[in-house]
Amino acid sequence: MATDVFPLSAAAVTEGLRNHDPLVFQQLYNAFSEELYLLAFRWLKDSGLSRDMVHNLFVRLWTQEPPPDIHGNVRHYLFRSITNACLNELKRQQRQLGDDLLQFHADPDSHFETADYILLQQELLRHIRNLPPRCREIFILSRIQGMEPAEIASQLGISLNTVYFQLSLALKALRPILLSKKNKA
Repeated sequence: MATDVFPLSAAAVTEGLRNHDPLVFQQLYNAFSEELYLLAFRWLKDSGLSRDMVHNLFVRLWTQEPPPDIHGNVRHYLFRSITNACLNELKRQQRQLGDDLLQFHADPDSHFETADYILLQQELLRHIRNLPPRCREIFILSRIQGMEPAEIASQLGISLNTVYFQLSLALKALRPILLSKKNKA
C-alpha cells in the first residue's frame, strides 16, 4: 500500500477546487493520475477507456458546481470515485451486451438470416417461459413491448428498483444461453 504523502489537506483541496486554483489542480493531477489509471485499468482491462475514466474524473473535479466536498483522505476519495466510475461503466457495458443480444435485425432479402431470426425468437421465448412470473412479465414489458422502466413500475405498482432488479435477473439468466448459441453459430 502506497503511503499518502500528498502535501495538501482535504480542506485545502476542496477550497482550491472551489476557487479553481490551477496549482492545486495540477498537484492533485500529478500526484494521483497514474495511480488512478492503474486502478481503472485493473477494473476495466482497457488502456484507452481507463485513461478516459481518469480524465473524466479530473474534468468533473474541475467543472462540477459546486465542487465536491472532500473529507478525510484525498487519495481515498479519488480512489473511491474512480472505482465507482469503473463499476458504473462495467454495468453499462453489461446492459449494452444484453441489449445487443436481444436486438437482432434480419435482412429481409436473406432467407437464412430470417430463418435464424425466427429460431432465435423461438429459443428466446422458450427460455423466457422458464423465468419466474414477475421477472418474465417485466422482461416482456421492457424488451418486447418496449416500455421504459418507469412506465413498467407505474403500471405494475412496484418500485423502479424492483424493475431494474428483475430485468437484471432476466438478463443474467438469458445472457449465457444466448451467448452460447451465438458462439456456436
